[in-house]
Amino acid sequence: MMASKLRRGLVFNLQLARGQGLVETAILLPVLLIVLSGLLEFGFVLNEYMTIQDAVRNAARYAADSDYKSRDSVVDCNSTKDFYRQTACLVNRELSREAPFVGLNLANGQDDVIISVFSVDGPSGQITARFPEDVGEVGWSMAEDFNGTRNQSSSFSTAEMQAKLRGFAPNTGYVLVELYYSYDQKLKLPWITAFVPDPILMRPYAVMPNSSAEPTPTPEP
Repeated sequence: MMASKLRRGLVFNLQLARGQGLVETAILLPVLLIVLSGLLEFGFVLNEYMTIQDAVRNAARYAADSDYKSRDSVVDCNSTKDFYRQTACLVNRELSREAPFVGLNLANGQDDVIISVFSVDGPSGQITARFPEDVGEVGWSMAEDFNGTRNQSSSFSTAEMQAKLRGFAPNTGYVLVELYYSYDQKLKLPWITAFVPDPILMRPYAVMPNSSAEPTPTPEP
């Protein structure tokens, strides 16, 4: 009799433990799914950010060896010789090679490539000019060049760029390439979009020396 009661007690305790485990799993499973889906979306975001950052750096490296004074009116990436247009086209070309595909949409009102060139006087360490001169502080815009409507402006004023300089011995010049890219969330889950904007506007940039922008001494009469 005693053994029978012990067996029934053990069976009851096992059933109680299993029921408790099921309840705990039911409570924790939604939380785990939310955390895992957030990590997955973050992984997608990080992957695309690294991709567009590499594209901006490669374009800036190309621009470092180019002549910022080279301009033309050919709005075609395959035949233009324009310094700013070639640099912006290279950003898009670098992105198009990625798998899965990453590309700019200049018609969405957010994506843009902004390019500025600076001349720095060596002895004083002061920025003496910002190009293209006709657009000034806002920088050259790929969206404006191709579609006639600017989507973005430079995030850096000349004063802010000046503050980043630590002084130079010789005269120098540099090019600033900024990319504005709207990342559309892949999962589009409501518990993520409720707290994180969709799309997410990413803004990587790169700065490289550009010898063609070095200020030249004014010839004496």
